[in-house]
Amino acid sequence: MVNNYGARLAEALHIAQKDRQELADGIGVSVQAIGQVIAGKTKALTAENSALAAKFLGVDIFWLATGVGSPKIVAQASGQWPFSISVDSFLAIPEEEQNRIGEYIEFCVKKWQTTHPAKRS
Repeated sequence: MVNNYGARLAEALHIAQKDRQELADGIGVSVQAIGQVIAGKTKALTAENSALAAKFLGVDIFWLATGVGSPKIVAQASGQWPFSISVDSFLAIPEEEQNRIGEYIEFCVKKWQTTHPAKRS
């Protein structure tokens, strides 16, 4: 677990392949403010800016705020869990295994997409 907010914010930037300036522009704060948070000179962003940062970077807001769980967003954007097991059951397995499962699902979807091209209208 990444145990401070600044380190989690830096990890989220890495995951999203964004830089500090892009995040600052995306949430409406100065790049200096982002730098101070990452350096630990300021504890965290405001709750609103933290939520905006999580959304902008595509990471789980609870993970960014607390360090608990995974930075990956588990549920679909629609909020519907598409699998027969519960979200809690999935989250109970180790993060490394969750990542492996996620990669396998991505592989399967991409494979399906290559054999079922989208129809153009």
